[in-house]
Amino acid sequence: MNPNPSFTVVESLSRSKYGEPELGDDRLVITSNFVAVLDGATEASGAHYNGLSSGQFVVKIGAQALESLAPDSHATVAVEKITQAVREALLEVKPDKNPNHTPCFAIVVFSAARREIWRVGDCQYLLDGEAYNPIIQVDQITSQLRSLIVRSHLAQGKTIEDLLKDDPSQNLLVPFYRLQTALRNHPEEPFGYGVIDGTRVPERYLEVIKIPEQVKSIVLASDGYPDLRASLAESEKILTQILTQDPLCYSIHLGQRGVAPGRESFDDRTYVRLELHDY
Repeated sequence: MNPNPSFTVVESLSRSKYGEPELGDDRLVITSNFVAVLDGATEASGAHYNGLSSGQFVVKIGAQALESLAPDSHATVAVEKITQAVREALLEVKPDKNPNHTPCFAIVVFSAARREIWRVGDCQYLLDGEAYNPIIQVDQITSQLRSLIVRSHLAQGKTIEDLLKDDPSQNLLVPFYRLQTALRNHPEEPFGYGVIDGTRVPERYLEVIKIPEQVKSIVLASDGYPDLRASLAESEKILTQILTQDPLCYSIHLGQRGVAPGRESFDDRTYVRLELHDY
């Protein structure tokens, strides 16, 4: 699938929460030098940029910037260039309505030349099946708050089916989502978190992982997989099991939304597994 002899793409998938890949805010990038998953943030206001959702627009810009990088780019330089491309694009294009927040995305990148993984935000990776995935404090808090809201409505007699059709937590949480944007890329705030949104990404939010020589398999994924595994089939199987048991995503998997009618999952999901070869 790529001409670089140092790795092979074994399997991959990118699907939107609605099913069709083109409706999602995730993006999978595979070149001879880089493999990356970009996870665009969902914009509840429905604002569009050049006819694209905010997530689609910003990951498109990010993907183009990534594809133009020199093969041996350093992680810091790469993130700076991607950030600059996003900043310039957002200055040139205006949304068709007032958004709740500036477009942004999380990213995880495999650099073949450097044999490194770079990450900003809450995308995921596995090394030989072992997980190294972050817990973003502010997301953990809002997910717990959403669970409390859902449980309160269930305790008052609402059914899971009622709340799947009309989830009151979504409107109640919008002010929190707006507030938390002030924490993005904040250099000192304990609840801060990293994203690519056109502002500088502080060093604390850029992870650079040197891949040990003995590692032969890498998985990169967006956070649409609540329990990431070493194969696509197993990751999909567990996702299906979780959504069957907890479609509202308030008990087994605490999420920011459930599986609303017309959707197949709570979020877009992207998965790619690489086999590494000796250099």
